[in-house]
Amino acid sequence: MAHPSSRSCFPLCAAAALLVFLVSLSGCGNNDVGTAQSVATLAGAAGGPGFFDGTGTLVRFSTPSGAAVIGSNVFVADTANHVIRKVDTATGAVTTLAGVFGIPGTADGTGAAARFNSPAGIAAVGSILYVCDTGNHTLRTIVSTSGVVTTLAGAPGSSGAVDNNVPANVRFSSPRGIAALGTDLFVADTGNHKIRRVTAAGATTTYAGSGSPGITDNTGTGASFRSPEGVAVIATDVYVADTGNHTIRKITPNGAVGDVTTFAGAVTVAGFVDNVAGLLARFSSPSALAANGNDLYVADTGNHVIRKIDPSAFVTSLAGTPGSAGSGNSVPGPAQFNGPKGIGTLGTGSSSIFVADTGNGTIRRVDFSGVVTTVAGNPPKTGAIDGTGTAARFNAPAGAAVIGDDVYVADTGNGAIRKITSSGEVTTVPGTVGPFASPAGIAAIGATLYICDNVSHTISSVPAAGGTVTVVAGLAGSAGSADGAGTAARFSAPRGIATDGTNLFVADTGNHTIRRVTPSGDVTTLAGLAGNPGTADGSGSGINPTARFNGPQGIAVVTASLATTLYAADTGNHAIRRVTGVGSPNVNVTTFAGTAGTAGFANGSGESALFSSPSGITAVDGVLYAADTGNHVVRRIETTRNVTTFVGAPDKATTRDGDAPQALLNAPAGMAGLPGTIFFTDRNENVVRKILF
Repeated sequence: MAHPSSRSCFPLCAAAALLVFLVSLSGCGNNDVGTAQSVATLAGAAGGPGFFDGTGTLVRFSTPSGAAVIGSNVFVADTANHVIRKVDTATGAVTTLAGVFGIPGTADGTGAAARFNSPAGIAAVGSILYVCDTGNHTLRTIVSTSGVVTTLAGAPGSSGAVDNNVPANVRFSSPRGIAALGTDLFVADTGNHKIRRVTAAGATTTYAGSGSPGITDNTGTGASFRSPEGVAVIATDVYVADTGNHTIRKITPNGAVGDVTTFAGAVTVAGFVDNVAGLLARFSSPSALAANGNDLYVADTGNHVIRKIDPSAFVTSLAGTPGSAGSGNSVPGPAQFNGPKGIGTLGTGSSSIFVADTGNGTIRRVDFSGVVTTVAGNPPKTGAIDGTGTAARFNAPAGAAVIGDDVYVADTGNGAIRKITSSGEVTTVPGTVGPFASPAGIAAIGATLYICDNVSHTISSVPAAGGTVTVVAGLAGSAGSADGAGTAARFSAPRGIATDGTNLFVADTGNHTIRRVTPSGDVTTLAGLAGNPGTADGSGSGINPTARFNGPQGIAVVTASLATTLYAADTGNHAIRRVTGVGSPNVNVTTFAGTAGTAGFANGSGESALFSSPSGITAVDGVLYAADTGNHVVRRIETTRNVTTFVGAPDKATTRDGDAPQALLNAPAGMAGLPGTIFFTDRNENVVRKILF
């Protein structure tokens, strides 16, 4: 099954042999070679962007940016997932109405046969949904009862600013907001800085806006906006969330065009000022509007609040904590949002609005007394909290390494190294908060940890028990691609690191190369050519190497009969590459599994297999395991080059523990292993998990 993304017996690695493998950490495992038994969360609390239909805490969205209400259903433009979802507010059940998770496209069709590209704004008229298909620069219609999708206006993939009576000849540029007035639609044509008027037949004219960013109140094309994103209609007036100007604008009809005035907020002045009228109020990048009766509701995105504007332009806050991003509901309170970008309402007579809480990946209900509840989705549980199991918090954990009975994690977003015991107790390794800007890959030699800092461009060491962080190679803050000793060497955003027990091997991501660091800190380039991404196999060493990588992020080492072989997760090429001849003048690179340069999902042998942005790789007890990040699975690769799915499913992205066939993953990244157990970071969920096999 092709699934493009936005998505044997290897000898035991000498590094793994250095580890003391204890039963309490690895579990019992089993003798059924190649079969995973179960998946469990070791530490952290699940939640974050992803994709899952169903009910409860497993449901995931990814940057939902628009919401429209029909009856008891909320229809959501699930932007980063390229789909339109339906939330039954009576049951909490979430289903996909149209499009396919993770596969952008342009096709009209019914349900899963249709394709979208980063849809954003959505509006309902009767049983018909109108969608701003932002990445396609088009307007689409969907029959809400059947999922039938058609293109109303614009040409998929062709941006522009063309008005025309023929819908296929119309051009938009990243439209993001839409509202209806009778049979006409008003569209925030964000990239063109205009408001466009579209008939039910798709004929399009410019209602207001010059096409250049600006702040002018005037009539028709004499007015100007700056990246408007939201539109709502009250009576015959159109209201615009003029996002780049931090204002709410009002357009009153004047023949075929509109007269534009500034209704609330101060032009180009971002801030938060409440309980005042009109131009005295302050907003921060407001991006969505909805009308209920004569009142406007505003998703004040930069302030993380939902605001209300009455007909006199008096501005108040309905819900949220100004300037404080979070995910809390009103009980126990206070309520918080995180960059909300969509609002849906039934209009006059309704008792609540529904908010696409974009940064939290959730759909929230806000009643008109300000009470906030979460209807669907599970927000990220990020933080820097030491604790046991689900009480602990991480922030975008990346690499993992094992020493004895403990797992060490590069907690990238927190700039720290964390230790997790077999009981799930998390502590921060002393001395690691501060020296690291963005730790990514991590490896262990004895009782010493070695870490790639992909922002500082360095390789550093620290005792596993804590202490002084020492730069082994590279110069903090200085990116480059120089071989040499210690601080004379240069790296560029290195993300992967592994060891043969003596030397370190680095996936130098920004340079598209594989590097070696000796115990004395001497750095040499083994394979690839700095600054030259590509897919080519061939000789990796010498003055003009022929082999090319594309942003490799993971690396594993296999040593047998005194020969060292490297396996790289070549992330940008969606492939697993093999580097042989390490330590000789004849370093050679071949594509071991996957088709370099082609993303997808397929099991099979060698190049018949397909991956999507693999980012982690480890060798355990004679087998390679790869974190196939874009496909949300862990893959198993034999010496025959045969690739199978070990755990996870490519059509779902959430964290579900349990027996292996039911377990689900969400962007697995860093990996470490020992006989019977693989540890990995579920990056989107901010958790560390283990697979028993």
